[in-house]
Amino acid sequence: MKIVIVIDSWNKGNGGVVVTHTLVNELKLRGHEVSLVTTAGEEVSKYTGTVNEVSGFYIPGIKESLKSMGFCFGVGKKKVFRKAYKDADLVHVIFPFFMARNAVRVAKKMKIPVMGACHIQSQNLTGAMGKDSKVMDWFFNHWFNYQLFNRVKAIHCPSELAADLLRSKGTRSHFRVISNGIPREFFPMENAKRPDFFGDKFVIINIGRHAMEKKQETIIDAVLKSKYKDDIRLLICGRGETSARLIERGKELPVEPLVRYISEEEKHLFLNTADLYVHSSGVELESRSCMEAIGCGLPCLIENSPTSAASKFSLDERFLFKSGDIEEMAAKIDYWYENRTSLVKMKQPVLLMAEKYRIEKSIAAMEQLFQDVLNTHNGNNHLLPVGEKMNPYALEN
Repeated sequence: MKIVIVIDSWNKGNGGVVVTHTLVNELKLRGHEVSLVTTAGEEVSKYTGTVNEVSGFYIPGIKESLKSMGFCFGVGKKKVFRKAYKDADLVHVIFPFFMARNAVRVAKKMKIPVMGACHIQSQNLTGAMGKDSKVMDWFFNHWFNYQLFNRVKAIHCPSELAADLLRSKGTRSHFRVISNGIPREFFPMENAKRPDFFGDKFVIINIGRHAMEKKQETIIDAVLKSKYKDDIRLLICGRGETSARLIERGKELPVEPLVRYISEEEKHLFLNTADLYVHSSGVELESRSCMEAIGCGLPCLIENSPTSAASKFSLDERFLFKSGDIEEMAAKIDYWYENRTSLVKMKQPVLLMAEKYRIEKSIAAMEQLFQDVLNTHNGNNHLLPVGEKMNPYALEN
């Protein structure tokens, strides 16, 4: 199948772009021809397929946040879309931003099947602006619907939460729940050697974009409240607009934390040798970082938030803490410090859970969705019921 991916940026600065990299790589491995419509950047220059470049821009209020993650908005030039769509079987629009509307309009005019994806919540934008506003959330949700979600017949949703949120915000489409999947490179390493700087400390790791809505500072607060703070090594891996603040706050800890961007090789090693993953974000449509952790068998302590789907990666209540409750997070950290032998034994149940989310299953489900969109375009109208969500994972379990 010839598939065109429309995505504002190809730089791996946020989760939506990262999971799309994985999707595209896996589709190409299965023989699909995948081309991009995106803005210029370091990562896109490395892409081995066809790239149709559009101009990029920033908007006031979040320019610095976008720059910190290497992201900009694309300009939806119809001329570029018409060239990119020639002979395409399917168009897949990743973000509901400025160029999405024209991306869909041109596809429909050329009679090419088109679908969308849900990799963004309104809080991701308001968080980047340093705001917590219900009015702005309302505006962005309606804008997302106008730009993309109510213009396509099918939307890929990485979790039940994503589908439920779209429906609650007035989206009228078909919602297909398919996990983004655990990348094949995240698996248990045999005889992995702990880095020397870990020492004999209890190592807690968090990986992701450094941003207000990710709330990494709360992990520092929890470690400071821990009875065992002198024996805890904290790794807050990533980069973003709050990196400087996290580095400064880290100086309060008795054991110097690691606060920086890490390579894929370091990430794989750290996830195989740390003691506990702590996920503090209250806004998450799935959580790539938790999936990478469980793929390596690392248990996750997760904030149980109504706007996050990450809690599904916790084994039980001992791995959950109430949203915004630093005291409970600290208490759960202390519990697992005191029960390190039991924590090590959790690796096998974590790996068993991870099998459900391995990338091979996700890509097979995405291929089926693509085929359903294509068949619907050709007149088979029962495959994408509007307003309904289908979850292949629920069907197989």
